[in-house]
Amino acid sequence: MNIKEGIEKRFSVRAFTDEVPKLKTIKEILKTANAAPSGGNIQPWKVYVLSEEAKKRLAEKTLYNFDNGVQEEIEYDIYPKPLADEYKKRRYECGLDMYGALSIEKDDLDSRFKQIRENYNFFGAPLGMIITIDRSFGNNGWGHVGMFLENLWLSAIHYGLGVCLQESWSIYPKTVKDHIKHPDNEIVWCGVAIGYEDKSHPINQYRTRREELESFVKFVE
Repeated sequence: MNIKEGIEKRFSVRAFTDEVPKLKTIKEILKTANAAPSGGNIQPWKVYVLSEEAKKRLAEKTLYNFDNGVQEEIEYDIYPKPLADEYKKRRYECGLDMYGALSIEKDDLDSRFKQIRENYNFFGAPLGMIITIDRSFGNNGWGHVGMFLENLWLSAIHYGLGVCLQESWSIYPKTVKDHIKHPDNEIVWCGVAIGYEDKSHPINQYRTRREELESFVKFVE
């Protein structure tokens, strides 16, 4: 598989088999991801790889918080407030397609709630990761970590694994910190669900819509 094929094959996997990836494979994926470009070679990312047991403990506590309406102080906004109509439309379409793939109707709030809840179970992935960045970095440093995550994703595809990046974990920064014990200077950016894709699950059959080139590119003469 070449780079172009890997990019085009990439999508958010939200259902996994029970097969646990070998630690050697995870290390190889992270080693490749670490070749990401970073201005000044700063490399501001940190990765916490959760074993099955560690992932289970974090998931249980976070699901308890979610089910009981426990809220924590969020350290960054996942989306701008307010979200411009252009972007709101895309997010709406994304949700519409996902729930459509699951045959969940718009007014079926219980089923929608259960699907949102799966975020905090790493969508059933056998392994999880938490990605942090030093809180002293501005937008540019966050961009460096974004390139690391893209490398991680493509490297995982190379090894036959599926991935879902989960900014939802930033909503429970205190709970995450209690479990992974990261230092105070780090901020939780996202979680990573990683494992082998359950190819029979309907949620893995849909793909997000992408804009035509003309909508986001301007060729300047």
